[in-house]
Amino acid sequence: MLNIDWKNGSGSDGRDTGCRSIVITGDWVPCWDIARGSYYDKIMAEHPVECYGETLDILKAADLSVVNLECAIDSSSGKPVIKSGPHLCAEERHLPCLQAGGFQVAALANNHIFDYSVEGFQNTCRTLDKLGMRYFGAGMDDAEAWRPLVCDVNNLRVGFVGFTEGHDFTAAAPGKPGVAGWDVARAREAIREAKKNSDIVIVIPHGGIEFAAHPSKYCIDTYRELAEERPDAIVAHHPHVPQGFEIYGGVPIFYSLGNFLFHHMTPLHYRRHGYLVELSADRDGVHGFKLHPYFVGPEGLELLHGVKRDRFFAKLRQVSHPFDPGEDPLSGFNATLKYRWQNLPFAQFTSVAKQFESNPVKAAAMLRSRLTTLQNTGLNIPMYDRVVKGLIDDAPDGALELEREYMTREL
Repeated sequence: MLNIDWKNGSGSDGRDTGCRSIVITGDWVPCWDIARGSYYDKIMAEHPVECYGETLDILKAADLSVVNLECAIDSSSGKPVIKSGPHLCAEERHLPCLQAGGFQVAALANNHIFDYSVEGFQNTCRTLDKLGMRYFGAGMDDAEAWRPLVCDVNNLRVGFVGFTEGHDFTAAAPGKPGVAGWDVARAREAIREAKKNSDIVIVIPHGGIEFAAHPSKYCIDTYRELAEERPDAIVAHHPHVPQGFEIYGGVPIFYSLGNFLFHHMTPLHYRRHGYLVELSADRDGVHGFKLHPYFVGPEGLELLHGVKRDRFFAKLRQVSHPFDPGEDPLSGFNATLKYRWQNLPFAQFTSVAKQFESNPVKAAAMLRSRLTTLQNTGLNIPMYDRVVKGLIDDAPDGALELEREYMTREL
């Protein structure tokens, strides 16, 4: 059993010496369609090594490093699809930055890998092949998207399974390219399949409610159910903020790493912070982990030290409190629902109405997403249901304050 050292953001069962090191990052994105030529676009193109800061030392020292490539490579290779959100991309000028990170593996199960259509996805795969990077979580049909990736890491076979919410109907199906969608039974099957050829298995989901301090009910339920298959770790991203973690049934579950090298230069504090997960493993499993927090600065990543590091871990301890023994694991999510009802009850739909005036097709794509994607239905349905049942105010004050802080605190 892993014993957690909250002060230092680490865990160990006492057998984590002499192990292989596996580092997993959050979202890597240089630019998006309405911010081309600004923010991290220029930084990652002109300072491909320096932009990683001290995180580069951690990535280079690892036996294996995995990045969430949340964008297509070369926007000219495919036509941008009609979708609810922005189109994220990396251009040829950003490839030296991707190479500089020393990543051997790219997770592709996310909501932006098909932003530039199937052609853009295929070009991305060809580019990764040329760079010598392996990848998983998306494919030209469902069998390929769900196929586990197995890597040899100094004679340790590490298996990866990835899946995401299938935003904008991008989930793969027989004969249909796409991502591995949010199918719990299929994910369990993929974990079992990976175990046949791996010494350890790491699950990397991409999902959750954006910017929330606490994970959603559907993420908690899904990851805990997958833990029943005994993977060695579950490391998730998508909410764009660092969320808490727990050890469930002996399986470490990290609910959201936050942004990594990411285009969104917001003034909001938590959207500019994240952490790397470094796992220590051998053929008997994961024996320890270390979290490496950083600030997404104006010139690149800045590893946190001293008081800033201590404060980060103290806050991570707070947002992980609902997972303590005897606590209600959904208390944090209930606080998310209460905060959104008090402050943003119909925000997702008012934005659709505004878009309808100028671009009704885009508005239709946004509405489709609001009605079908888990990050939207997983927020709106339980929120409105708790309002109707008179339960919306039933949330801990401390968790509610954390939600308010995550949504409003500026740098």
